[in-house]
Amino acid sequence: MTDFERELGGSIALGAETARGGARRRMLGAIAGIPPWAGAIIGIVILIAVWWLVAATLFHVTGSVPTPWQVARHLAGALVDPVYWEAIGATGGAALWGYVWGNLIAFFLAFIVLVAPWFDGLATQLAVVCSCIPITAIAPIVTLLSHPGSRATSIFLAALSVIFTTVVGSLLGLRAASPTQLDVISAYGGGRLTQLVKVRFTAALPSIMAALKIAAPAAFLGSVLGEYFLIGVDKGLGIMLLAAQASANSVSLWTLALISGGVAGLAYWIIGLVGRLVSPWSTGEQR
Repeated sequence: MTDFERELGGSIALGAETARGGARRRMLGAIAGIPPWAGAIIGIVILIAVWWLVAATLFHVTGSVPTPWQVARHLAGALVDPVYWEAIGATGGAALWGYVWGNLIAFFLAFIVLVAPWFDGLATQLAVVCSCIPITAIAPIVTLLSHPGSRATSIFLAALSVIFTTVVGSLLGLRAASPTQLDVISAYGGGRLTQLVKVRFTAALPSIMAALKIAAPAAFLGSVLGEYFLIGVDKGLGIMLLAAQASANSVSLWTLALISGGVAGLAYWIIGLVGRLVSPWSTGEQR
């Protein structure tokens, strides 16, 4: 928290504390009555205003930072251009494959830990290694091992980007089961596998869905970065980013960045929606 945020929070709290009677109720009601979407809109407006100010002042001569209007016009044209949609489909397809394979590996590691607890340290270390490996160092090796025209590097980096998050989220969730419920399963002769199916999985579902939600944008980012190293591939957002960078096309670069962020945010929202549907008790909802 910054000093400005502390001062702002302190001033709001002080105003609420010093106000009396109707003034206090009005102040607290105004703060609590602001809907979440209104705060999001205010934040977006402020961000665009700052963006426009920086583009019009600091980078007016070089044009490295285009104005929001320039990017918006280019984005409107990109949304009706099939070339961009083909790039989104190619990058998103590789991200999806990496997302699936990475999460399968993570679930397998978490399952082994529950069946064989002595494997806990090794599984955690493997997850940490996957998170700490420099992507720019391992990507060229994967590219050399794959044949030209293959998207193996994008898929591999997408899978590598999700393993740590899903392993940690799965293990935390699977260990959140009630000891009493586990004892009941044991008392009736159930083993670790029965505990996993009957109790642990239900208790872990909110944590698993939260991990999957965070892993979705990470997989897409890994797929985009993987396209920087591909050989014999001419479709993808990463390929278009390289082309825009080579031609110093700042408007196209910013447009592609917004598209990438939008796709990643959409993946995050979709997995979050699925999580609310399959585990409504985690958000206080009811079926």
